[in-house]
Amino acid sequence: MRLQETSPTQVGFVGAAQIGWLQTTVWEKGKKRSKDWGLITSADPRHWDVKQLLFGRRQYWQIESGHQRLDVSLDEDRSRTRTIKAMTVLGMFRRLVISFAGAWLDPKRKRAKLTTRDLQRYLAAQNARHAFSLITSTQPKAWNAK
Repeated sequence: MRLQETSPTQVGFVGAAQIGWLQTTVWEKGKKRSKDWGLITSADPRHWDVKQLLFGRRQYWQIESGHQRLDVSLDEDRSRTRTIKAMTVLGMFRRLVISFAGAWLDPKRKRAKLTTRDLQRYLAAQNARHAFSLITSTQPKAWNAK
């Protein structure tokens, strides 16, 4: 990664403090390939050097990969909820759905690639009978009922 100091007027981005070029190595279909990324950041160069920016980028993607289920399966990023209480409650229910999906998917993953949406379709086809049995059961084996 190469970085240099910049200013908002030089690059046309409000708050820009550093501009740089990030080069990563990726494996695609068994072949090693370089991928280049342009980078503009408001991070102060006196406090954020190359190593810290790379660490921050890795941390971001670590969080985002865990958040992907919520985005892809439950469309969380397009939510129009604006009150704190409603966002908290919806967030709890979305994470509850992800937990239920994990319990349902674990024994089935060996046979097929299933997702949270597959769980939603399954429950819709069963008129949510299995969802009710999971919520009211005292043993996790309730998902295995047919």
